[in-house]
Amino acid sequence: MTDFEPHGGVVLFVCPHGAGKSRIAAALFNAAAPPGWSATTAGIEPQDQVSVHAPRLLAGTSAETHLDIGLPRPLSTVVDPARTIAIDCELDGAEPWELQQAVFDEAMREEISERVGTLISRLGA
Repeated sequence: MTDFEPHGGVVLFVCPHGAGKSRIAAALFNAAAPPGWSATTAGIEPQDQVSVHAPRLLAGTSAETHLDIGLPRPLSTVVDPARTIAIDCELDGAEPWELQQAVFDEAMREEISERVGTLISRLGA
């Protein structure tokens, strides 16, 4: 797969439970997505609710209104994403993002934001 896909598509952010890190990444992506691109989330083992950390860490940011607060989804519900990013989990065929920040705080949000920004610049190039 190339970094640039002219027609856009869906970026799937996956994390262990589909409730926190992937939600933050997708909201940040959707707040600044290149034309034709959008993001969604899924979990390896989905939780039964969104993490309390995602809304807390996005409060007051431009991404706050892009946060999906629906129930975490299993991988099987997302069909043929153009890109898949696995955050702190292993998933065959996905681009791995191993975060340096392990605590759900502003430093984690900033690390995810920087990675999302790099992805957006690669997709929009």
